Amino acid sequence: MSDTSANATASQQRYQAAAAAAPTASPEAATADSIDAASRKAFSSTALYLQSELEATGSDLQLLEKLNDASIAKYEGLSRQAQDMLVHAYKVKQTYNEMETQVAEVDSLVESINSFEQVAMELDRYSLQLEAKFQKLLK
Repeated sequence: MSDTSANATASQQRYQAAAAAAPTASPEAATADSIDAASRKAFSSTALYLQSELEATGSDLQLLEKLNDASIAKYEGLSRQAQDMLVHAYKVKQTYNEMETQVAEVDSLVESINSFEQVAMELDRYSLQLEAKFQKLLK
């Protein structure tokens, strides 16, 4: 409990003790005392209610601050991961660009090999034809 509410409670207790010790002189004084006591009780209850509301609001704000801190930490982690992924993607693209010329050379070699294979097959057919002619001449 705060110092202000402790002081208010102590003052209220002193007032109640003094009111109990003082003799009531007339019915009007008794009515005034009861109105005064009821007013003090109402103000005390209202003060207690407002203090509780302020404490609850303070607790809510502390919770929001903790949630914000947790969110900040989470998004900083996600940001680092995204930056790491960008660096990795750049390296992959750079590697692909370096390999692209080599892939083009391999494709060119495959075309040349296919061409040589075609020529070799034609030479093989032609040599078979020549061999067959030679065999006919020998007979």
